[in-house]
Amino acid sequence: MAHQPDPQELTQAAFLLRLSARPVILAGAGVAQAGAEEELARIAETMDAPVITTWGGKGTISDRSEHSAGALFGRPEARAALESADTVFALGTSFETGRGEPELNLPAQMIQVDQDPNQIGRRYPLRLGIAADARSALAGILKALEAPNPLKGAADRTSAETQDRTGPRRAAAIRQTALERAGREGPEQMRALAAIRRALPDDTTILHRHAGSASWFNPFFEVAQAGTWVGSGLGEFPVSEAAGAAAGAPGALVSFCEEDELIPHLRELEGLEEPGNLTFVVFTDRSDPAKESALFEAAAATALTVVVTSGTDELGTALSRAVRSASHSIIESDLPWGDGSD
Repeated sequence: MAHQPDPQELTQAAFLLRLSARPVILAGAGVAQAGAEEELARIAETMDAPVITTWGGKGTISDRSEHSAGALFGRPEARAALESADTVFALGTSFETGRGEPELNLPAQMIQVDQDPNQIGRRYPLRLGIAADARSALAGILKALEAPNPLKGAADRTSAETQDRTGPRRAAAIRQTALERAGREGPEQMRALAAIRRALPDDTTILHRHAGSASWFNPFFEVAQAGTWVGSGLGEFPVSEAAGAAAGAPGALVSFCEEDELIPHLRELEGLEEPGNLTFVVFTDRSDPAKESALFEAAAATALTVVVTSGTDELGTALSRAVRSASHSIIESDLPWGDGSD
């Protein structure tokens, strides 16, 4: 059962956020779990703050939002932004990077919201901790922020007329620095991500569970609409997971998945009537003929055709056709991903 936020804590959070000159929002998986995407966008606008997300929080804000800095938590650009902030507002995150990095040197003015009380203050000292789901907490804080400012003579952070809006510039600088470094270290991978994005309508839902390309897709694939990215590792197999995610998706669904996970479950596609457009993209190591032939054999047993692509342009063309069709598709790609940049 989700904890209901304490009204006094919400008022205190709003008071502290009003005083912040360089706030940064860190959004984690708890934002997606609470369905708080709309509230996250509103609080970023109201606070005029850049939003950095964890990999689990990816897609909770559109990467085209002027306040989105990207899913860069764990990377140097995010570390620098968080450590230079005067306030960090952490939402639904355990601060785990999974990369063995040293602890962050976060500001004393830390506000953390998490539905699990055991996460509050577990990793870093806090000025204020709120045990509640992100949606309830943000709704209450927004209500307090949008009320008349009780600080007579102080700058009202909720007034567009008095704000010096630095949030978009700060978000753009964080993201641009990360993109430039990634472009230098992985030009082929970044070109591939751009081509995939161009091939897909904005409302396409992306289900990514391909480990080999995760260090590129998770931080750098552009999510056009909030809520159209589904993180991997949900505990299901690619076909059933994709079918479940596609049930509430506004458009087509594309799943980037592991070949060894997909092959044993391809027959599940035969029983799927709705939705009518699932596309599975498998990045194949063509130096291993046995693996490549196994995919063709499994697809043949289900009367599905594997579209074989070579290079970025062919993959983009195949994806564009697949998501506009009325049937399930499998695309095999030879794009090499290698290790992600650090």
